[in-house]
This record gives sequence, C-alpha cells and structure tokens, in this order.
Amino acid sequence: MGYFITFLLGVLLLLGSLYFFSTSIKFIKTGSRSIATVEELQKESGRKGKSTYRPIFRFTTITGKEIHYPYKVASSPPDWAIGEKATIIYQVNDPENPMVLTYFGAFGWAVILLAIAAVLLIIGGGYYIFEAYSKQFLL
Repeated sequence: MGYFITFLLGVLLLLGSLYFFSTSIKFIKTGSRSIATVEELQKESGRKGKSTYRPIFRFTTITGKEIHYPYKVASSPPDWAIGEKATIIYQVNDPENPMVLTYFGAFGWAVILLAIAAVLLIIGGGYYIFEAYSKQFLL
C-alpha cells in the first residue's frame, strides 16, 4: 500500500509540475515584454542575523506607467547588481505582478515539483516493475 501511495503522490506532483509549466509558457506567450533595471538592493535581516538583499526592478509598461517591482527572492550575497538589466514579462491588465525572465523565475516551481515527482515515481513505480519482473523470472 505504501508504494501505491508513493506512486500516486508522484503522479500528482507530475501533474502539478505540468500545470505550472503550461501556465508559465502561456504567461510568456501572452505577456508583454520590457527591459527592467535593478534600481536598488533592499537590505533585509535574514536568519541568524545575516542580511539578505532583494533587488527592486524598475520598468516601464507599454502604456508608459513606471513600475517598481520587488523580486520574490532575496539572497546573500546578492544575485543582482544595481544597474543590471533583465527581461520582464507582464500582463497588460496586471503589470504589478510580472515575471523576471530567468530559468528559475519562469520554471522554478515546475522544476522543483518535477524533481520530487521523479523520485517518487521511480520508488513507487520501480516496486511494481520489480514485482512483475520477479514473478516472471523467479517462478
């Protein structure tokens, strides 16, 4: 029963991964692009008193509206430098929630779920494959 649950969780996570992948692809295809510039690195106190840095991007939409977007991820040392440029994709009706067009920015959750799903599918599915194999050749 445990291997069935493991396999079922792997299938569910695989479906979740495919969902995140397809929504990211749709967002990229339908969104508007702009070049954003890191205008500042916002210093935040992290765990154990260590500081992390969150980049604040500035970009202009098609309509001419200037947006200041705090990136979702803060890091130490900073991943971005002031003045560094990145491609931003946003929906015209919701420019306040853009996507920074990096591999992890676009497909992060899809890759994480896929990695976990692969392990669960190998463990759960491998049990059933071995069971079928052992019945066929060990009888």
